[in-house]
Amino acid sequence: MRVKTVIIDKSRKRQLLVPIVAMTLGALVLLVLVVVFLVDRFNDTAIKREQRMVESGFSQQLHQFNDIVVPQVDWDTAVAKIDRKMDLTFADLDFGHQLYTFDGFTHSFFIDGDGRVTYAYVMGNHPPFTSFEPFRPIVLQLLKPIRAAEARRGPIRPHAQGQGPITRPIQANGFVRADGKVYVVMASLVQPDLGMVQPKGPRASVSINAIPIDSTMLSSFAARYLLDDLKLAPAPDLARNRATVPLRTPDGTVVGALSWAPRQPGSVLLHRMVTPLLAAMAMLALVGWTIVRRSAVVVDELLASEMRARHLAYHDPLTMLPNRALLFERLRTMLSTVSSRRPLLALMCIDLDRFKEVNDTLGHQAGDELLKVMSDRLRTLARVEHGAFTARLGGDEFVLVALAADRDAIANLAQRCLGALLTPVDSEFGRLDVGCSIGVAMIDASVREPSLALRQADLALYRAKARGRGCITFYEQEMEAAFQTRRVLETRLRHALDHGAFHMVYQAQVDANGTILAYEALLRWNDPELGAVSPATFIPLAEECGLILGIGEFVLRRVFAETRNWTGVRVAINVSAVQMRAPGFAARMIQIAAAAHINPVQFDIELTETALLTDSPATMENFAALKRLGFAIVLDDFGTGYSSLRLLHRFRVDKIKIDRSFVADLGQSVEAETLVGAIVKLARSFHLGVIAEGVETEDQKDLLIAAGCHEFQGFLMGRPTSPASVNALFAETTGTMLRA
Repeated sequence: MRVKTVIIDKSRKRQLLVPIVAMTLGALVLLVLVVVFLVDRFNDTAIKREQRMVESGFSQQLHQFNDIVVPQVDWDTAVAKIDRKMDLTFADLDFGHQLYTFDGFTHSFFIDGDGRVTYAYVMGNHPPFTSFEPFRPIVLQLLKPIRAAEARRGPIRPHAQGQGPITRPIQANGFVRADGKVYVVMASLVQPDLGMVQPKGPRASVSINAIPIDSTMLSSFAARYLLDDLKLAPAPDLARNRATVPLRTPDGTVVGALSWAPRQPGSVLLHRMVTPLLAAMAMLALVGWTIVRRSAVVVDELLASEMRARHLAYHDPLTMLPNRALLFERLRTMLSTVSSRRPLLALMCIDLDRFKEVNDTLGHQAGDELLKVMSDRLRTLARVEHGAFTARLGGDEFVLVALAADRDAIANLAQRCLGALLTPVDSEFGRLDVGCSIGVAMIDASVREPSLALRQADLALYRAKARGRGCITFYEQEMEAAFQTRRVLETRLRHALDHGAFHMVYQAQVDANGTILAYEALLRWNDPELGAVSPATFIPLAEECGLILGIGEFVLRRVFAETRNWTGVRVAINVSAVQMRAPGFAARMIQIAAAAHINPVQFDIELTETALLTDSPATMENFAALKRLGFAIVLDDFGTGYSSLRLLHRFRVDKIKIDRSFVADLGQSVEAETLVGAIVKLARSFHLGVIAEGVETEDQKDLLIAAGCHEFQGFLMGRPTSPASVNALFAETTGTMLRA
């Protein structure tokens, strides 16, 4: 009986347990299937998100490559020196060498209107034009839209009122496989920006630039968008653990693919849930809730990662302000909202004054701290204004944009902005007092292009900086003409440097008895179109546009050649602050001196206080090298800077030159006489020579002698004269001292 009962109990258990086990196993199987389904969906969603992100990011990368080439091709000078007549030096300097050295473009070509290759530059060399052949098929595809756009655009002519046209870039890009590599190929039409120079034919030359998709580019792109194991594959990878984006030519041919290991949040989740699934027969609800909970966490992490990547792409990492890309997006939207209720858009370009001095004297950490404080102040100001926002363009330049009803409202906002930024910054580096210059453009409904609006504010900022520090300047139409004039002057200055159109004159430096002790070499420029151009005009321009090093070498070569046979007198040569900051300047000067066979001890190098203000290693090395070689160092315009005494203590100069502004006030101001006397005593205490410039009257000379200064330069002693006149004076006074 007991045995039968036991058998019945086991059978009933079996009957009860089997369905439960079956239901449990079925539930587990169903759960597993659901989990597998969810894992696959999560992975698929994540991969698609990353694919869209990579496609968008690479498209933005192509736009950045296009933007690098635009300033070079949309330029009257480029039309003149590429299309009308190929200038290899210009092509190397502004295209081949520059794009290869600074931007990584390994191949640069030009083709003319008939499709012939006129220039080739490959990895620092000039290969045969046949090196273009691997790129010809893709270029032929890119030329079709370019030529069509060129035909629609028509000729570019100068504006009747002097306002230059805003040239729209005409470009196309694509991918090609050549020599076993995949290249990004950009075709850009060479066209004028002001219309002063026209292409020689109906179809202008086209710049072809190619950059390989190599490990460097892939590493940078992967770091920017947080991609793992990014590679360039010959074809789309169909493996489930890889995500790909195909790279196609304009005709749709696949030449390669970007392949990477995508984030797979579902697989991560499944790996974590294996053990709970095996032990959760009685905790199915809890397991399900855990899956949902963990899935939500994974998705949140993925979205947060995407948001971080987008934020980095559109914001400045130091100040966390919007960058140029986001500025243009928002500015385009705000331009579309200009209406009769708010008829004006205030666009302010803000540049910090003396920021470079903070970096040079206190270091980049102090400069970064200053930028953060100024950014916070601008951000606070933008919050107060309805609909306003601020952005950082780069360096020490910011932009503030706001809708306004009238000019008075804009002026009030600009004044509040100036007041906020003029307040000194107290930091761990001490009190930083920099201030700013502001250029303001009032944009109405007629302007819809962000680049044009920003250009107007930029021109106003340029004028504000020219007027002095702490200025607010509003854009005016004549600024456009002034900008064009500056462009013309820059073009003529480049032409003058290329053709050696400068000449030197020499002004005597004499003692109290009229004996000539030295001559100062002065640069002059007489342009066939512009006439005589003052050094006060073209020297600052040369420093801004990067021509000062070439002009400086011209001066050194010409002065050494013209004065190497002069005996008994010294020759003073002015050297720019830009030259002193250039690494290797002293070494180059030594080479020029050796080639001219001159004795360095016969020459003085005149430097302004600005040239010695920086603590850069290059300045210190150049100064020390010039002293070792035997050049004497003269501190020019002494007393006009705020660090004169510190410079005398840090640098072993040989002589100081009293600035003409102090000499002009002698006899009219007791303070000027006292100041000149103090400068002379200071020079004597440091055992330095002293000379006064700008001496124009006998009274000034007598007062300088009374103060202890016995060397003079100015119109009273003689005006600048040609080297031929100085040679004639040597011939007349052979065996005696030169007299002024």
